[in-house]
Amino acid sequence: MIYLILTASIRNRFGAIDDARRKERYLSAIKGTLSHLPTCITPIIVENNGKRETYLDHFVHDGKPVRVVYTSNNETPYKNKATNEMADIKDVIRECGIQTNDMIIKLTGRYRMVSSDFFTDVIKHEKIDAFVKFYNVVTMKQEYGDCVLGCFAMRTIFIQLYPHRLTDIQPSAEVAFAKYVRQCGTLKEMDDLGVECCFAEDLRIILI
Repeated sequence: MIYLILTASIRNRFGAIDDARRKERYLSAIKGTLSHLPTCITPIIVENNGKRETYLDHFVHDGKPVRVVYTSNNETPYKNKATNEMADIKDVIRECGIQTNDMIIKLTGRYRMVSSDFFTDVIKHEKIDAFVKFYNVVTMKQEYGDCVLGCFAMRTIFIQLYPHRLTDIQPSAEVAFAKYVRQCGTLKEMDDLGVECCFAEDLRIILI
């Protein structure tokens, strides 16, 4: 099976703090992404500020409510939000019974897919273990040792084996993940992801 895991943190510790704008972006971006999601892919939203009712509870895909998993990982003071996100994804794997050979597409909830192309690529290339764009979002250049962490696809087993807590002591989570993914099974390097990114640090929006 293929799963789309949308990561969210309503009360964020990183980047610009603007609750109203963050809510608006989550609602519009997730709705936009789901409109392009093929029915054969199962979406799951994960939010990391504890179990409660939130505005994330009301999304629908293929006529069915989108499952929301709530964790408490934002309480752990990692220095990099990517460490919290990977802990969230691993919690979803356990709670939802995702199997080791299943494929997981990870998308930051504030990012919006502008087409179904990436999803279609993952469906079509079922023997590929990871789909990653090696690109520095700061310099906006392709780089062998850097990658986009906001959107990638990876076989579940490799996510489970990733030592995400060690990432927190690395200078860059993106560099650490890029090094790891090049050791994981069969890799497809993506030229385009077709995703509209809204960066937490300064709220700038770019298409990659």
